[in-house]
Amino acid sequence: MMLLIVIYLLFILILLLMVAFLVLLERKVLGLVQIRKGPNIVGIYGIVQTVVDGVKLILKNLMVLVNVRKFFFLLAPILSFILSLINWFFIPTPFILVNSEYGILITLVISSLLVYSTLWAGWGSN
Repeated sequence: MMLLIVIYLLFILILLLMVAFLVLLERKVLGLVQIRKGPNIVGIYGIVQTVVDGVKLILKNLMVLVNVRKFFFLLAPILSFILSLINWFFIPTPFILVNSEYGILITLVISSLLVYSTLWAGWGSN
């Protein structure tokens, strides 16, 4: 059981690293195309810029306006994030996260529920 948890955490770590390097590649290409100083010039091979952007997003102040429905305004991004993470359990991988015959159907159901988080975000912001 413990080995399975370690494998899951390793899989998530590999996915996060892949996303970080894809963001780096995208920024390098856009910096070259737009002929501007981007991660191809700034920082240590551009690796630091993705980390700095992540820290900036974490440290940003949460700004909640006065005339919003706070419950929906704060719950919508959380619901969207949680449903997106749950959706990963049913995507076929080399090792099976959830053994289900209805994996594709469950993925479609969870994806259709993501619409509600978008609606709640719009409705909550007035």
